[in-house]
Amino acid sequence: MENPATRESVPVLIQSSPPCIGSSTPMAWRLAIGASIFFIAGAAYLFREAFGLRGQAATGVVFFFGLIAVFSSNLRAVNWRTIGCGFGLQLILALLVLNGQVVLGGRVYSVKHALERVGELFKSFIGFSDRGAEFVFGNLARPEHLGKVYGSDFLFPFAFKVMPSILFVSAFFTLLYHYGVVQWCVRQMARVMTYLMCTSGAETLSVSANVFMGQTEAPLIVKPYVPGMTNSELFTLMVSGFAHISGGMMIVYINYGADPAAVLTTCVMACPCSLYLSKLFLPELAIPETASSATISHEKSPYVNAIDAISSGTKDGLQLALNVCAMLIVFIAFVAMFDALLGTIKPALLWFGVSELSLRAWPEQLTLAKLLGWLFAPAAFLIGIELTDVQHVGSLLGSKLAINEHFAYLQFKTLAETNPEFITERSKILAAFALTGFANFASVGIQLGGIGAIAPKRQHDLARLGGRALFVGFVATLLNAAIAGVFL
Repeated sequence: MENPATRESVPVLIQSSPPCIGSSTPMAWRLAIGASIFFIAGAAYLFREAFGLRGQAATGVVFFFGLIAVFSSNLRAVNWRTIGCGFGLQLILALLVLNGQVVLGGRVYSVKHALERVGELFKSFIGFSDRGAEFVFGNLARPEHLGKVYGSDFLFPFAFKVMPSILFVSAFFTLLYHYGVVQWCVRQMARVMTYLMCTSGAETLSVSANVFMGQTEAPLIVKPYVPGMTNSELFTLMVSGFAHISGGMMIVYINYGADPAAVLTTCVMACPCSLYLSKLFLPELAIPETASSATISHEKSPYVNAIDAISSGTKDGLQLALNVCAMLIVFIAFVAMFDALLGTIKPALLWFGVSELSLRAWPEQLTLAKLLGWLFAPAAFLIGIELTDVQHVGSLLGSKLAINEHFAYLQFKTLAETNPEFITERSKILAAFALTGFANFASVGIQLGGIGAIAPKRQHDLARLGGRALFVGFVATLLNAAIAGVFL
């Protein structure tokens, strides 16, 4: 069936490929920014007693923001209004959600409580798909039942729990598109957010939906517009998916032992954060289809009726779900293969005659997660973690990036249960901020499969942008944690 987005008479200028890194940002700028942020980070470490934990986290805010600026494709093209409004909104949301209250009609309302209620509504919406999944798959669609059966050997049944929600969300939003609801929302979002942050309606709507929906469900809201997105919009779509988690996963991570307020707060903060960091890294150089200057023509729905829309949406969702599962299997397999290769290094060195004594510091089981744990110990320090805990939290960050956040949270839960003195309460809260997000290597495959199924002709663009989007999405979670570290 013809994609409705391709029939809209909108003047669109689409980049055929992302700008080359270094093409517009002078190398002198990169070196100056890089040297400055590393100097500040080094000073924070050397004078950590004077800086304190809040100063340490404030240094992290500067460092993570500067790190994105170092690799920006074109600093000259950055819209600093977008950056300023986004950062200000992120700070305001952090303050409101952590301890903010609103007075209306003489009554005091907790912002945190209100957001929790909205989150419950979204989780209930996603939960509707569980009824159909339970009818088809039975107890396989009930992780809580399987967990009791398998105990410590329980593994989350991704296919039976996540795939049904993709089908349902795809059908639901196709129905909304049939009735013109999606188009109306995009137009309204374009008007408001273009004025506030100078971003397009489609990308802003998808980023906002990511607060409670996952990286595969949120793009479905703007599915008709994805094929015509500029590379900057497409990049923002991917970064937002990496920086957020789905509403249904909030409860799962809280059950793993994550601080509920931290999980909720970082999901809200990630909305403006992922948006402005995306525009800092890959500024908009084209005219988005849903920008305020674009005129979206009112086209008749391609579907005969609601039943036709639901059926078509279900078929599209099935293709999307199968792509997601296939990509997930392959990318996790590649991580496992890399771990196996790392495990052969020490035996190979011994076989070539290197003595055991000289390799005594070499770990028995060297893995990608362990390597990344060592690598991200400095990142843990910069989000405001106490020095005694940076290696523990760095290891969790590495596990999240190398495998997924499920694995990292389960490690977090196991260590906290077996050793209550594992990390301090502050470190536990900040770890929850940093771990809450889909930024891991496997998610690159999920997004290539998920968004690629929506826009097959943009597969090459998605592949080129995937690694960079993962980097920015991961830094967004660290920046959220650092800001929380300043306020805690």
